[in-house]
Amino acid sequence: MSQMKLPRAGLLLWMCVMNRVQDTATAAAALSITHCVIRQYVDITCYWETTDQHLNINSYRLQINKTSCESKHSFFQVGFCNTAGSDCSVQPIDSALHCFCADVLASTRTGSIRSPPYFFSGVNAVKLRPPQITYLTPSKTRSGCLQVTWKMVESFLQNEKIYIRLQIEYTTHNQTRSQTTQAFSNETLELCDLHPGSKYTVRLRAQDSRAHAHWSSWTSLDTTTAEKAPSAAPRLWRLIHSVEEAGRRRLILVWKPVSWPEVNGVVLSYSATCRSDLDSSQWTCGTMDASRRSCILNISDDPCHCSLTATNSAGTSPPAHISIPAHTHAEELPPPQAISVTRLDDTRLVVEWTAALSQSESGFVVQWASVPYTEPTSLDWEHINETARSFIVSGLLPEVPYNLSVVSLFGPLAGSGMSVIAFTREGAPSVGPNITMLQTSSSGVVLKWDPVPLEKLHGFIQSYTILYSINGKDKSEKVSAHDEQKSLSGLMEGTYNICVMAHTAVGGATGPCQQVVVGLEDVQVIPILLCALLLCFLILIIPVCMRVRIKQCLCPTVPDPSKSSLSVWSNARMCQHKLPSLSAMNSIISMGQTTIFQDYGEKDYVPVQVFTYHTVPQDSNETNISTSAVTHQDSTLPAAQAFPTHLLNHSYTKPGQVTPAGYKEDPQPSSDHLLFESFFTNKRNQADLCDYIHVSQSHEPVITTIDEYRTLDLNECPHFRQVLPEDTST
Repeated sequence: MSQMKLPRAGLLLWMCVMNRVQDTATAAAALSITHCVIRQYVDITCYWETTDQHLNINSYRLQINKTSCESKHSFFQVGFCNTAGSDCSVQPIDSALHCFCADVLASTRTGSIRSPPYFFSGVNAVKLRPPQITYLTPSKTRSGCLQVTWKMVESFLQNEKIYIRLQIEYTTHNQTRSQTTQAFSNETLELCDLHPGSKYTVRLRAQDSRAHAHWSSWTSLDTTTAEKAPSAAPRLWRLIHSVEEAGRRRLILVWKPVSWPEVNGVVLSYSATCRSDLDSSQWTCGTMDASRRSCILNISDDPCHCSLTATNSAGTSPPAHISIPAHTHAEELPPPQAISVTRLDDTRLVVEWTAALSQSESGFVVQWASVPYTEPTSLDWEHINETARSFIVSGLLPEVPYNLSVVSLFGPLAGSGMSVIAFTREGAPSVGPNITMLQTSSSGVVLKWDPVPLEKLHGFIQSYTILYSINGKDKSEKVSAHDEQKSLSGLMEGTYNICVMAHTAVGGATGPCQQVVVGLEDVQVIPILLCALLLCFLILIIPVCMRVRIKQCLCPTVPDPSKSSLSVWSNARMCQHKLPSLSAMNSIISMGQTTIFQDYGEKDYVPVQVFTYHTVPQDSNETNISTSAVTHQDSTLPAAQAFPTHLLNHSYTKPGQVTPAGYKEDPQPSSDHLLFESFFTNKRNQADLCDYIHVSQSHEPVITTIDEYRTLDLNECPHFRQVLPEDTST
């Protein structure tokens, strides 16, 4: 029994060993080195790949050895490196003139895997460093050529220089030319047959011909060839406006710059001139900057021809010509029969047209510009040959209207154009219409709205909807896209909110709403406005007409006592008594107040000061009172009591309304002294004051102001004499 188990155990052990060997061989086949590159005297870099992604490799170790190129049995270690990636560099190395053996050891969680050995010759794996461009300039001896000089960075033995070659590439405007030469045969090379005035990028790289799979990296330098005068004329077109004034019309010349390579350099300026075909008239825009693309001239309505030239540093281009027909012949040549536009995508439209019958066109011009057309630079155009019947316009924007037209060319002349408006993609309007109420009545309104500008519609208008609401109830009416006025009838009385919505194929937008009152019979706006204007006029004109009265109220006239009626009273009036002299009165009455005199007419109402006075017992000790003073004694009053009399002031405005001044007795006379000077300064030579006051011999006058001003007429003086008591002292 035991003898039978031994062969089974040996069989199982053999099977395990064979599986282990098979797994190792399979894993080793999944890891392999693809190639190695040697940079002379710098390093060796090897690259590998793993075909089994389930090996879970943690790191790699690259081992480089020198070996015999014939036997490949003896190995001398060069170096090793560790990495987690798929390439690694071992440095430094002394020379590439050897044979090498490389292998990679990969570490996994279950063990290690080694790649098969990779043998290679160092000479066949050399990758040179890029050469240096030391000189690049236009050739001085040959036109249209560049002279390039270079040098190699590495040093080579004399017998190795024959294996080093150089590749040169020179590119302009996406046009590349290339040539290969020996690097050490001649380190200077001329590149010819180049375009004048063009920018070139020159690139160089080197290779050891024995390592044909490895080129060095590129080194590059830019330069520009010498310029020549432009060999072609600019492309010229025109826009003719209608006659603005007698014999004049507006001409806009537009052009496209000379294209490469005919431009032969950088354009510095343009010059445009138009000449009449009937006389010597000439119109010019002069010399214009290279950034200009249009020129505006006011020419006559006669036929003329225009020319345009471009100038660079080397010379001037041939002129471009265009003929302008007379104003009366502008519409003689026909446009194309039909034109259509089809959308391709959000940025492109295809324009198709049918040529005119029985005509031999020499070409066509396709024009396009966004709406609204603002300036000549916003117009784009393209010349098309006579066989073309379609053109793709690109670089457009969605939801922007474009005006596209096609013009037929007949030799030097151009026919009238046919145009159409199109969108690459339509959108909803950005604003709605503004409405105006034309009329309101007891049961309806008539409203009008302005069309939304096309550039704000973002599409073609399909219809309008009138929206109106009252008391929270919304109603609407849809009208055609061609209508701009609508009458709403059968409305209830009340206040309505009314607005209009504009619709395109994509959506709609509502304009501002207006409140309208329905129920007032034909309320006319114009009469109301006229009444309001009339009222404003009256409010403004009344203060102007009454400015004199307003001025008198705000700034009253200051009276001038010198012009009053009192100043002209005669001294010969009936008066039995005289007041003391002016010097004596000055001792009794204190002088102080000064009156400003003004000129008055004879019949003017003169403002004067009217006073009240009363008499007090005279002091016997006063020696400066004149003994000749007039005395007045009232028999009804005691001798020691003052005799009071008040003159009451009234402000009279009309002679017919004069009220005589009165007097009354003052049981307690005031002791205030009036400071007045005007009466005495006006009559300093023995002034006669009898027309003003009467003074008792035994009493001295004390005068007090009741009211500062009043207006007296000349015939009012007797009233004052009437109110004074008679003199009884005789």
